[in-house]
Amino acid sequence: MKYRFVLIALLPLLSCGGRSPEIPAEPEKLSSQEQILRRPDMAGGLMYVYDYKTAPALTPSPKGYKPFYISHYGRHGARYATNAQYKMVEKVLRGAAEADMLTERGKKFQEDYSEFFKSAVYHDGELTPIGIKQEKTIALRMASRFPEVFKGETNAVAISTPVHRVILSMASFIDGLQEVDKSFDVDESYSEAYSPVLRPNFSPLADGRPDKMDEVVAPYIPYFKETVDIEGILARIFVNPKEAVEALKIDEILLLRNLADIIGGEKCLGDEPSFFEGIFTAEDRVALARAAWYRIYRFLLNYKDSGTLFPDFSAYTLKDIVDKADEDIASGDVQLRLRFSHDSALIPFVVCLNLNGFGESVFSPEEAFERFPLWEMPMGGSFQMIFYRSRKAGDVLVKFLWNEKEASIPIAAAEGPYYRWSDVRNYCNGQITNSLRKIEKAFGQNEKNGHSL
Repeated sequence: MKYRFVLIALLPLLSCGGRSPEIPAEPEKLSSQEQILRRPDMAGGLMYVYDYKTAPALTPSPKGYKPFYISHYGRHGARYATNAQYKMVEKVLRGAAEADMLTERGKKFQEDYSEFFKSAVYHDGELTPIGIKQEKTIALRMASRFPEVFKGETNAVAISTPVHRVILSMASFIDGLQEVDKSFDVDESYSEAYSPVLRPNFSPLADGRPDKMDEVVAPYIPYFKETVDIEGILARIFVNPKEAVEALKIDEILLLRNLADIIGGEKCLGDEPSFFEGIFTAEDRVALARAAWYRIYRFLLNYKDSGTLFPDFSAYTLKDIVDKADEDIASGDVQLRLRFSHDSALIPFVVCLNLNGFGESVFSPEEAFERFPLWEMPMGGSFQMIFYRSRKAGDVLVKFLWNEKEASIPIAAAEGPYYRWSDVRNYCNGQITNSLRKIEKAFGQNEKNGHSL
């Protein structure tokens, strides 16, 4: 699909002398528990909506260097929870109400949830209006921060998975660029055929993978029972929790996980007062975050002895980014590559790249909880590589942004957060080679079903 449009004034949000609005300096490092107690919405983890309306100022580029190319890989914006989650909670509460098993607090909760359910159930994982605003704002800020990339005719390629919320995220991002670029051509498409690049760990490339999810995450179940006051939480809802669990055949861990996701995703829907107050205490939210996130850590992070290969499959994404960058820089035909996917792909990708140390081995759920709190992969999360060059110098420099903040990889920088592209390419190719060797060693040929990168 092709778009052409006329330059208009930057929105007031971005008209601050060419820089984005700045946020205050970050406070002293707090533990994950301390941060959740201070900001309970952070317990939402993957459902967390970061403060996309503002962003820190960036380090000026080295003298003489200007940005000319951007490679982007993003998660979709804020979304609703899934129908399966909404329906499971509604069924349990309705069944308990019919059996007269609810406490007074439980009755009020069931009534409120029933009204909420009537509208929410029609939005199975769909992008919310806030998700649309996120994507447009991130795009607007990209154009404001790196205007040189968008001078003259800008050619872009944008791809997404075929999931509705991801397609709409891509369209919203492009809409944002439409508002600020005087001449912008974009080849935009979505397809399952892009899965080997956008979501390789769930693509045909990974058919027969040895890291079966149920086996990998199984240890989280006893950890959940040890960490979360399951009976204490259920006692706020049910008169007799044990009797309710048995009579209604409730999977109590799944119920609490679903509730935690629905509550954690409230900010995806807006800032209206919550009707969930009193269901979880602040301490409950910390415990639920610890326990539920452990399941994610087991198969998406470099978690010792889990046997997961999910981060290694992300080598296919990294290879695409590196190869396309070299092709685009050599040809000059494309100035912007946009990729849109899911948290289940972006998390293992930053692990494979070892961005900000996320690829280091973790040995316990407590260590992982501190090293990689899941609000680091928020709704609208994004990875950007900004490429710079100078008329005088022959080398190309690269800067990494994670959630619009400057980020690092474990190699020597040329200056500040800027790396030589030749060094970055060599580092990435080493990561790719190591990961593909692990995949091949685990179950042989890694180019399967006709998919080859």
